[in-house]
Amino acid sequence: MKKFVWDTSAILNIKERTPDGYTPGNSLFKDLSDGWIAGPYKNIFPAIAAFEVDASVSRMHREGKQILRSFYLMNEHSVLYPIDQELISKCADVVTRDGFSKLRGADLIFACIAFLEDAYLVTLDNGFTAISGDVKVINLNESREYAKYRDLFPTGVDVRG
Repeated sequence: MKKFVWDTSAILNIKERTPDGYTPGNSLFKDLSDGWIAGPYKNIFPAIAAFEVDASVSRMHREGKQILRSFYLMNEHSVLYPIDQELISKCADVVTRDGFSKLRGADLIFACIAFLEDAYLVTLDNGFTAISGDVKVINLNESREYAKYRDLFPTGVDVRG
């Protein structure tokens, strides 16, 4: 099963539309749900992201930007990952690994979960390059023009025509 840990920047990007209607976050989310990326999958949303998304949406609204407040991402392929004592204990050795110790704030939470779950970390944050040797990072910045992340999943069926 393919697993995807979505950091806050990637979650917000699902709803941040460009004038032509494309965003890499939305495209990846759709490719998973439409089956373009073959096989079973699970989207992992760390609990902290719910608060970070709400805070970011509020800030965007104050700045006059349009973005939906409600995100309907939870489905049979999604889990809300708890941030609790069990996670902290499991991450005790991970947080001191080279690269992980360079991360800041909640980025460390997302990275640890991706490491523990052997999951792809979906992000728009370039700071995760420090852990790319330990975690499969999908940096959506590389897919701003087209769905370059698809190169990671060559078994998919290209529906672009």
